[in-house]
Amino acid sequence: MCISMKCLSQDQHEQWKRHPEKQSRSVKVFRCQLPCANPFYSSEAPKGNATDKPLTPGAPLCAWCGTWKGNEFCTDCKIAQYCSSEHKAMHSSSGHKLECQQLSLSSNSSDPNACNSGIQQIRKRKVASRSLWPEFEMKNEHESEYDTDLSEDDRCTDNSLVPSNKIDYSMKSLEKYFEEDGEKNSNAVFQRQISKAPEQVLRYCRSANSKPLWPMSSGRPSKADIPRCKHCGGPLCFEFQILPQLLYFFGVKDDNESLDWATIAVYTCESSCEGVGYKEEFAWVQLAPPTNFPSLPL
Repeated sequence: MCISMKCLSQDQHEQWKRHPEKQSRSVKVFRCQLPCANPFYSSEAPKGNATDKPLTPGAPLCAWCGTWKGNEFCTDCKIAQYCSSEHKAMHSSSGHKLECQQLSLSSNSSDPNACNSGIQQIRKRKVASRSLWPEFEMKNEHESEYDTDLSEDDRCTDNSLVPSNKIDYSMKSLEKYFEEDGEKNSNAVFQRQISKAPEQVLRYCRSANSKPLWPMSSGRPSKADIPRCKHCGGPLCFEFQILPQLLYFFGVKDDNESLDWATIAVYTCESSCEGVGYKEEFAWVQLAPPTNFPSLPL
């Protein structure tokens, strides 16, 4: 995903053209799947004790972005690799050029360990770009865990600032207040469902006929808006949606130019067509509505 809100707004404009074969999208989704027996990972379940390693080394990634294969070497040190000339230039101007000079001095030194140490530092260094999203581990929880009411003991020991029964009452009041307005009612239903687990960032459901939880009634795709699979020509089905709460964990600023969305719904090949490699799937972006909803007392 491009981190520019301008690009995401253009993305919203492009998706309504309904020409998926000529997509100009700022949000990309890729699927990668491997058979149980493959040359990269063991077919045995991971032990989780830090001994799990790939059978073969992974593809060398770009030293600048770290997101794509590095098939172009730095012309000076011949160690750093890049996915494009642009990223090579960005890395050089951000300080890598100085690293190359230091490595060159080390190679001319009488101490052979100095050169080897410099090479290892370059290889171990993480990607240089500051435009990457941070990585987190997601915890998977079934929504049914939040459907049962808390016991009285749980309510007393709950650390929430607002008791859950008060939140539930408020959301029901919000739905009743907006029940004659389809747009606002959709948002109220969305908020009530999300309030059961406010920190959730992704909702996954690949069962038959599953649908996203839309925060707005407008901006939803029709059947004609969802393309066929690019690889096998089969139908796509809804698999998961990304919620705007993810922006909080990414530390996105709260201003007019900051990245924002209502939800991003991802549709993938219904048959999970086979083949080793990355396959692009389809994402539908619904931009965030204006926040003009009146506040109700809790």
